[in-house]
Amino acid sequence: MSRSKKILRTILVAGVLSALAALATFSAFSSQTDNPGNTVTAGTVALSDNDGGTAAYNQPNAKPGDSSTPFCIRVAYSGSLDASVKMYTTATVGALAPYVNLKIESGSQATPNTNCSGFAADSTLFNNTLNTFPTSYASGVLDAGPAAATKWVNGDAVVYRVTATLSASAPDSAQAATTGAHTIRFEAQNQ
Repeated sequence: MSRSKKILRTILVAGVLSALAALATFSAFSSQTDNPGNTVTAGTVALSDNDGGTAAYNQPNAKPGDSSTPFCIRVAYSGSLDASVKMYTTATVGALAPYVNLKIESGSQATPNTNCSGFAADSTLFNNTLNTFPTSYASGVLDAGPAAATKWVNGDAVVYRVTATLSASAPDSAQAATTGAHTIRFEAQNQ
């Protein structure tokens, strides 16, 4: 047999074997099932207020017994996750803080406004000297939420009335002392 016939036969046998292997591969049984549409989307925690960046109290030249004009702030929750809301200060308060009583009440208003007209108190959340007001979320004043619920949910809102009073028994040594500028922070964390 000639060399070219041997090559041709080898190619032909290789082709037949390849075709049989391919046919064997495609003739196997199979079955499939799908689990489509997998996704993860993070929820949200969102608070807002109506204070317009205005301080709840600012008392220059206060004398013993002076109280700030009550200031109301409406805090609203619009997050998708249930949350706990606490309040605390973010700054170290100054030397006058032990002589300033801070009172924070929760309640409601038919028409939220910062001058507290129409405010109806539900409870007093804090009523103590400013130097005892918490300085972190972990130790913050907990507001259980509207109607004393155990969580805040989307659409919940509470109005807080804030009043600061310089103690009538502040000593002479408190003259010219200050609390320093500080922030009252309302913070929500998902449950």
